[in-house]
Amino acid sequence: MEIRLEKGPVKSVKDDVLAVLLFEAQELPKEFSGLLVSMKKERFSGKVGERYVVTTQGKEQFERLLLIGMGAEKDAGMDSLRKAAATVVRYCDGNKLKTATVMKPKIKSINDMETVQALTEGASLSSFAFDDFKTKREDIFHMESLTVLGNCTEAEQEGLAKGFNLAGAQNFARKLQELPANMFGPEQGAKEAEKLAKEKGLSIKVFRKQELIKMGMNGILAVNQGSVKEPCLVKLEYNADKKNLPLYAIVGKGVCFDSGGISIKPSKGMEEMKYDKTGALAVMGILMAARNLELPVRLIGLMPFVENMPSGSAQRPGDILKMYNGKTVEVNNTDAEGRLILADALAFAAEQKPKAILDLATLTGAMIIILGKIGSGYFTQDDSLSKALEVASAKTGEKIWRLPMWPEFFEVNKGTYADIRNVTNTGEAGSSTAACFLKEFVGDVPWVHIDIAGTDMASEMPPHPYLGRGAAAPGVRLVIAALEELAKK
Repeated sequence: MEIRLEKGPVKSVKDDVLAVLLFEAQELPKEFSGLLVSMKKERFSGKVGERYVVTTQGKEQFERLLLIGMGAEKDAGMDSLRKAAATVVRYCDGNKLKTATVMKPKIKSINDMETVQALTEGASLSSFAFDDFKTKREDIFHMESLTVLGNCTEAEQEGLAKGFNLAGAQNFARKLQELPANMFGPEQGAKEAEKLAKEKGLSIKVFRKQELIKMGMNGILAVNQGSVKEPCLVKLEYNADKKNLPLYAIVGKGVCFDSGGISIKPSKGMEEMKYDKTGALAVMGILMAARNLELPVRLIGLMPFVENMPSGSAQRPGDILKMYNGKTVEVNNTDAEGRLILADALAFAAEQKPKAILDLATLTGAMIIILGKIGSGYFTQDDSLSKALEVASAKTGEKIWRLPMWPEFFEVNKGTYADIRNVTNTGEAGSSTAACFLKEFVGDVPWVHIDIAGTDMASEMPPHPYLGRGAAAPGVRLVIAALEELAKK
């Protein structure tokens, strides 16, 4: 969908829909009084989620006027605007209307750039659809364009570009997320990264099976050894030659399909295990956005791509692995595979001596028990990283919650026959013990782990206001905003 910025007047709007965003107790625009003469206050008072539509019957150049309630102005922010823009897109899609204009509102808590950015993000993210393989195209309708009616200032233009780039990077990752395992395996992960590197001028190195063997990346190799497909570790770099800039490493879990291996998962819902590669794809989206926005940092993105399958060659419960950093691990459950591939990638990231490491992973089902599908849990022992993430969360609307890494969790991770085990015997506090497992592989480098197991895909209950259902690619906008915050320091 095309999103553009134009300057008034309102009377010149010729689109199918003109959307006006109104706060509680805000007076209705006088220029539309003739259209709203019969509207009763109980039908629209500006409360969050309220919607009122009236057809213009030829009195205006636009066909319909759509009022959207924003709630109390003191509570409004960027995410309120994302939700409002999504409401416009869904209304148009549902009524097969091709074009709409949104009047840019004034919100005291945010500036003009952020206002346009948020409207652009909400519209773009809500317009995402994965229908490439549907052959009955006449049943498919997508809105064609949305115009933001503002003043066309430099700040507004900047907001449009930033919103477009951030949402575009997230949608890029979402599309790859949706590809099933027969279309996206480890090698396809490497090829997509190579394509991105070529388009955006990024540096890239792909470590394939024989190199992984020489390097001692035995966590990656073990998880993948039940598959006929070969694993790889992809290293993407942004601003690789600018040594004066601060270096950060982003690591993402890339299990292209997770059957659970020998510790096989139940068949119900297993088709959703194509989403176990979300962390790695979010890393790709982050590198894309960083390049497009010319972020003043150096970035290394590490993506271990594997497939976890049961077979005669698969790793077994009870196996002992020597990891990339030399530590040994008892594999008590082959379905706790994500931490094994991340362990090797994190240890490799730590060798690059970054200022901090951030990892994204659909790591533990326990996270869904803790936070449902509403937010992501994160773990860190570094308060400055935590603060940057909290600021980023407030800006992006991506909900996160800091969870503990108590000493007792490290204690229960200790192995009987090796240094550590990949799952505890008790099964308690699974998300925290998994995070403490990962901490063993980052050394002294400041690090944060974001568990996106509950937010990797948007569900219908409750429906996400602008991501719909299916692939969500959480973390793209969140990490970019966190890096912007860290770069200020």
